[in-house]
Amino acid sequence: MAATMSQPCFSASTSSFRASQSQHAPMPYSDDPLTQLPAVDFKFDDLRKRMAEFTVKFDAFIEQGRKRVLEERNEFRARLGELHEEQRSATTHIASLQSTLSTHNHVLAREQAEKNEMHAQISKLEAHQANQAASRDRLKNAIAQTQRQIEVKLAAQREYAAKMDKQSRLNGPELNFWETYLGCRIEGSGDENKVRIVFMFPPLKGGNNGGAADEREAVFELLVPATSTGKYSVVYMKPRLDSGKVEKVVDRLNETREIATLLKGMRSLFADAMR
Repeated sequence: MAATMSQPCFSASTSSFRASQSQHAPMPYSDDPLTQLPAVDFKFDDLRKRMAEFTVKFDAFIEQGRKRVLEERNEFRARLGELHEEQRSATTHIASLQSTLSTHNHVLAREQAEKNEMHAQISKLEAHQANQAASRDRLKNAIAQTQRQIEVKLAAQREYAAKMDKQSRLNGPELNFWETYLGCRIEGSGDENKVRIVFMFPPLKGGNNGGAADEREAVFELLVPATSTGKYSVVYMKPRLDSGKVEKVVDRLNETREIATLLKGMRSLFADAMR
């Protein structure tokens, strides 16, 4: 029963759809306003002319750009070549500067070595000069001390000479007496520090006529000390005497400081030797 009732409903809907489709049937193409284009003049000739002009300008622009690019590339290559040349020149110049710098450093090192050597020589010379100055000062002090000693000795010698001169004036008569009594004479020996004493002895018995030419001589030289405290000594004898006996006579002279002791002792020794 349900099936019988649904059939009329479906038929009614189908018929209504067909009615709506029949009402909206398509219009002819020529009558449709949407399909009808307006009459427009695109001016293709002018457009082609303008396109041709644009093409010419664009080609000229491209050609100019290409030329500019070529020129810039050539300039770049030329500049790059110049830069390479400048780089080579700079490299050569740097190498030359490095060589000059090395030579300069070598010269500086040599000059520094010479400077150090000169400073060492100067220091050595200064040390030598200081040593020489010290030696000079020592020599000056030694010379001054020696001069003082010489002055002291000269003063002592002058004092001794004055005493001897005074004593000689006092001893003059005594010496004359001893020269006459002992038959001797006192002479110079050519040395101011020595005195020559000559004893005269009679000739030997049986000599030629007993003349003065036959008198015999005995000589000795006495070394006189430089000071009053110095010791006398006999430095020469003719004829030779016993040195021990002579030393005893000289020792008595040094003890007594009397010339008569020496003269008597030496004459006695010569007399014994010449018998």
